[in-house]
Amino acid sequence: MLTLLLAFCGATAAQAQQAIVNLPSADITPKGRHFLMHETQWRPQNPGRYWYATNFYCYGIGKNTELALTTYNSGTPQAPNENIGVGFKTAVPLFQKKSSQLEVKLTFGQMLTYNLRGAGLGGFTYSHGSLVLPKTHTRLTAGVSFGTRNLFKKNTVHPIAAVEQPIIKHRLYLLGEWFYGKHDFGFFTPGVLYHPAKDHIIVVAYKIPNHPANGKSGLVFEYGFFFGGKESGSHHGDDDLHHPPAPPQPDSKPAPKVTAAPRPPANAPSELRSVVLE
Repeated sequence: MLTLLLAFCGATAAQAQQAIVNLPSADITPKGRHFLMHETQWRPQNPGRYWYATNFYCYGIGKNTELALTTYNSGTPQAPNENIGVGFKTAVPLFQKKSSQLEVKLTFGQMLTYNLRGAGLGGFTYSHGSLVLPKTHTRLTAGVSFGTRNLFKKNTVHPIAAVEQPIIKHRLYLLGEWFYGKHDFGFFTPGVLYHPAKDHIIVVAYKIPNHPANGKSGLVFEYGFFFGGKESGSHHGDDDLHHPPAPPQPDSKPAPKVTAAPRPPANAPSELRSVVLE
């Protein structure tokens, strides 16, 4: 165990995850980079045995924003809320001058979803605020989300919350997220996130329903990785607000004007004319 912990501690700074487990996080894919993740939700035992996959892709476009493409709930038994969605997420840093150590962010996102089982168009909208506690580096997130019947199995507005606690910085985190309410996302999901390398993410979690009507508990496995583009040296991405442009340089001073020495009058003594002309 000690050897494993020492290996964890040898890590370099890692890219942050784009979702805590299923709840979108305050982290944004760096500009010009790609992120791809596969998620498996699995319950191997009866009653209620299932296996479902969700896959999502993100691309960072800068200005603290990423674009997203997601497929939801493909698997067995066939889910009535199998969807494909496109959308975006923006996370705006706040109070950077006064409280930069708190990493306060306001995050907003929208997914437009199309149900592959005939339930039509719908959406998933969310907004939350987050901050980091300076001493423990715990990130707390709280907000609200809205989901439509084609994805959530009912139209719902509900609170959302999450906690992210680093155990070994840039390597190992404890996670917990919660969607309140009676709907298909209505679970409390604790788990562990591990970075085996800077651009790679593994999550192992367990989902627990808020209510029996929401479904059965099960295991969650995720693997994701960043690729392409320019690697960011910051844990929080490569957005313009984190890297302001260099201040403009002052104009260079003009060269001093050279004034020719006056010529002596013609009737001046030859000795004076010789000195001046030299």
